[in-house]
Amino acid sequence: MTVPLFLIPVRGGSKGIPGKNLQPVAGISLVGRAVRAARVAANLLGGGRVVVDSDDEALRAEGRRWGAETPYVRPAHLATDTAGSMDVVRHALTTLQTPSDTPVVLIQATSPLVTGHHIAACVRAFDGRVPVVSVASAEHHPAWNYRIDDGVIVPLVPALAGTRRQDLPPAFRLTGAVYVGSVADIQAGKHFVQPGVTRPVVFDGPAVDIDSPADLVVADALARQKPEIIINGRKIGPGHPAFIIAEAGVNHDHDFDQARRLIDAAAQAGADAVKFQTWQTELICRPGAATAAYQQDATGATDQFTMLKALELPYAWHAPLAEHARGVGIEFLSTPDEIVSARFLAGLGLSLMKIGSAELDNLPFLDGVGRLGLPVLLSTGMGELHEVAAAVETLQAAGVPGLALFHCVSDYPAPLDQMNLRAIATLRAAFNVPVGLSDHYPGVEAALAAVGVGMDIWEKHFTTDRTRPGPDHRMSLEPAELKAQIAAVRAAERALGDGRKVPQAAEIGTRAVVRKRLCAARALPTGHVLTADDLTALRAERGLPVSAWTSVIGTTLTTAVGHLDPIEGTRS
Repeated sequence: MTVPLFLIPVRGGSKGIPGKNLQPVAGISLVGRAVRAARVAANLLGGGRVVVDSDDEALRAEGRRWGAETPYVRPAHLATDTAGSMDVVRHALTTLQTPSDTPVVLIQATSPLVTGHHIAACVRAFDGRVPVVSVASAEHHPAWNYRIDDGVIVPLVPALAGTRRQDLPPAFRLTGAVYVGSVADIQAGKHFVQPGVTRPVVFDGPAVDIDSPADLVVADALARQKPEIIINGRKIGPGHPAFIIAEAGVNHDHDFDQARRLIDAAAQAGADAVKFQTWQTELICRPGAATAAYQQDATGATDQFTMLKALELPYAWHAPLAEHARGVGIEFLSTPDEIVSARFLAGLGLSLMKIGSAELDNLPFLDGVGRLGLPVLLSTGMGELHEVAAAVETLQAAGVPGLALFHCVSDYPAPLDQMNLRAIATLRAAFNVPVGLSDHYPGVEAALAAVGVGMDIWEKHFTTDRTRPGPDHRMSLEPAELKAQIAAVRAAERALGDGRKVPQAAEIGTRAVVRKRLCAARALPTGHVLTADDLTALRAERGLPVSAWTSVIGTTLTTAVGHLDPIEGTRS
């Protein structure tokens, strides 16, 4: 059997939702989500061709952006409301000259919660002959459905009418997401769904088919879950304090004692981890490569190779530095820039691997890192969403045991008005992983705003002395500044609370003296039946709450009250 053809048909027109297949769910368009799921399935199955079939250039461009082929334009007569989906599939097979032994996998973009793993499971269930379809448990059993006949309700399934829910047989529905069949059957005019023949594969997640704007809202909410990873027993994700990394980077200046001082400063500032950078210059940089503008400004160096060679952190230093970090109660981390150093760091027994923004599109490197058995924190500076998706797919296909992303603006220092911190929420929604901020803005404002949008990890450059020579010292915090910013982040986290709208302990005393209570607008005798004119609302230490206003009208006073006295007792 050849590798599958993953066909994603998306039409430009839509009656219910204009531009439906370009609408986002958790930050990614419907067509983008379908392509991404197909690519994950192809990785799991060892290959496959992902094709977006459309009449619309915007949809075709979006498909290509996420990694699909768009080798043809769907003809106009197959892009109408009346065109049959099987006609579209047959046209695709003919146009693509699809070999007869190719599994054909139809993926509908309007089912955005389907996963690549589920698509792969459907393909694995296909034996080359009998079609396979994705199904999910029916949320509402058919026995609960009725039709209206001559103004009265009639059960749709009379034989099951009145049956207790627990006695009903399990019911399933098509998810509308995945169909797998043979070229021969499709060309012969057969459908994927053949009652009594087609095999089901049950999707155990939420399955939403997008037919209305409300469906988009539901799908978006379901896709935005609360992910977390665990590092040495420490939970990282929504609802937990941010994991704080003090980025020493290259600020050791090739000085072992300076590296130790950086570790001490990070621990004293309250960071959870200190991070350096590890590379062999010959494996990452061509001799004579130019330095970045900020590096030239800081050091005057124009040869990147020479600068990097002078800033290498020797392999021999790593173990004693890691031991020193453990001794002061802080995690030791380092970012590798090539696979040899990544393997070396994994051999040291580090708890996780941080990968920098420069490697976001280095998929062979990410594949190697993903196979090392460590959780990965991946920075996404300079990247587009589809590039992040390709990196995430690569790491997950390689078996990475945990993944988190950093939003990052790769400028040093980064301008505050370009920090784009709402991208933190976008990344979390799109990839359902914890997301942090690799913060290159010197002040604390970006970090505090990031706490508000849900920052799970925070990374900040620091140094022992900003006047030291070197490319990163000038844009780094000094120890006292790092400590102050960490304290500000922790204070901001405390200010978030748990989100439940209830009176806080600090409010109880104020509530008692400023909330109004019912008082008598005039002196009233026992047995008086209260009217609205009898009542006034005043701040008072006693009396029924003003919210009881309407409920006491028409009731009878059990005791006499004087002018402006609180009303405390009535009877119906």
